[in-house]
Amino acid sequence: MARYTLKSYCGTKQIERFDHRSAAKLQSILSHPRNNRAGQTGPFGEVLEHANKFEIYDSQMERIFQGNITDAINFANGLK
Repeated sequence: MARYTLKSYCGTKQIERFDHRSAAKLQSILSHPRNNRAGQTGPFGEVLEHANKFEIYDSQMERIFQGNITDAINFANGLK
């Protein structure tokens, strides 16, 4: 079974990293509502750090995807 690594970023700052995950687990992680909050602000207009860029790596740590949440979900759906 292929294993993948998912990294999420807010701008250039890495927020989360999920190592050695199956394609099904990547789909589950990406579909969580916390990943679809890019651009939201707090109650006083302050900028909050929400993921706006996602990268997926294969087991050899070669980047196979880079993009936004919608594209990441579509890409993960095609993984085996």
